[in-house]
Amino acid sequence: MSVFWEGLFSSSISLAIIGFVCKTFLKHIDKREIESFKNKLKYESDIRAREEERSYDTQRARDLEIGRWGLTLLSAANGFLGRLCYIKDNNDLLMDKYYMESTRFYICQFLCWAQLFRKNRDSSVFSPTNEEVLITELIKNISISLRQNELGFPCIRSMEQKYIGDSLSINGECMTYKEFINDKILEEYSALNDFVEAILHNDNKDYVNKIIIPFQDLKSRFEAALQKK
Repeated sequence: MSVFWEGLFSSSISLAIIGFVCKTFLKHIDKREIESFKNKLKYESDIRAREEERSYDTQRARDLEIGRWGLTLLSAANGFLGRLCYIKDNNDLLMDKYYMESTRFYICQFLCWAQLFRKNRDSSVFSPTNEEVLITELIKNISISLRQNELGFPCIRSMEQKYIGDSLSINGECMTYKEFINDKILEEYSALNDFVEAILHNDNKDYVNKIIIPFQDLKSRFEAALQKK
């Protein structure tokens, strides 16, 4: 009997040792798997955080860029559009010096900001298939309406538009109305003066209406882009 009990006792000890070793091994494996899983979660969380930060920075940069041109380019377009609508609804403006000078400034101011937009816009934050292409195309449509028409009225040709825009540009900004008047900017420039006289003339309402359309398009599309902010 003693041999039997001794064998049984010895087997029990062996099994206990094996069980302890297996339990310790499994705990070690579990700890490694848990640590690996925790590290994986942290890595994925860090990636998401960086992606969210980049997305926030990109959206903020876009909002600032769109807002910048809304305060300048869109404002200038609205100024000239408002003057065109006023001309359409009123007569006898041609002989009024104020309307001659201020209308000259409105169109020059727009051409200046359009030129600055072409040069200085931050393409990295505009959507290449949406805002930037759309606004650029709308500015191009305005440029076309100013440089050609079927009515035989005076035009401001492409390089003349560029010349006018550059003439008002000062360190990346457009000069003020005061500077424009006091410095007599483009006062004798016939391309500009002939165009302004033509749109102020009472008999040229059809001409004015044709110019209004592309400016209205730019206004509405640009304002839609601002609404996405």
